[in-house]
Amino acid sequence: MIKYESLNFEEALKRIEQILKQLENKELDLEEAINLYEEGLKLIHFCEEKLKNARTRIEVILKDKEGFKLESLDRAYEILKDGPK
Repeated sequence: MIKYESLNFEEALKRIEQILKQLENKELDLEEAINLYEEGLKLIHFCEEKLKNARTRIEVILKDKEGFKLESLDRAYEILKDGPK
């Protein structure tokens, strides 16, 4: 079993791709298919958590009339699209 903490996002995605290819193999026995499916789900959850953490960390520094201020990514998109209000 892979230690997910030692993987980075790209390695986890690569492993998911490998698992998908293996699951497409019709010669796979049921137990092995279930184990691969379970590993794939764990990796997907791992990747989702990595993305969630990355999104939380991404903040955009915008300059306003009072100096620099930190904005969430969603608010930054809104400001960049519509302009500051």
